[in-house]
Amino acid sequence: CSGITPGVSALPKRYGTSLRSSKPKVPLIQGLRNPGMRNRHWESLSEDIGIVVKPKSTLTFSKCLDMGLMEHVDQIAKIAEVAGKEFAIEQALEKMEKDWAPVNLEILAYKETGTFIMKAAEEISQLLDDHIVMTQAMSFSPYSALIP
Repeated sequence: CSGITPGVSALPKRYGTSLRSSKPKVPLIQGLRNPGMRNRHWESLSEDIGIVVKPKSTLTFSKCLDMGLMEHVDQIAKIAEVAGKEFAIEQALEKMEKDWAPVNLEILAYKETGTFIMKAAEEISQLLDDHIVMTQAMSFSPYSALIP
């Protein structure tokens, strides 16, 4: 170990121990930081574990540990998983809406019948078909019913 700055050789041991002790906390961090967590999820979580948990700027990870949330990591992970799946559906729906924003549909009178038809380019028809399939798949998801 000659040529190594004094104290550097102790770093792997010191930080390795710190990382190992932090590893069990990762599921808690992932659950609490899930971008899909909405007020309904936080309320459900609070009710399930009997501790009021509200996301706000003053809520730190240290406070979460002090509140004893590590004891409820399984319930937190379960609710966060549901929230994540709902969030994925919400994101897909938002993407579909954005896909349709620039589309202009041409509606034409059909002969002299008083009815109208939509003239659509092939790419519009393909987009519609794709979105119908996606929407049908989403409608069968047990998580779609939970989205208000």
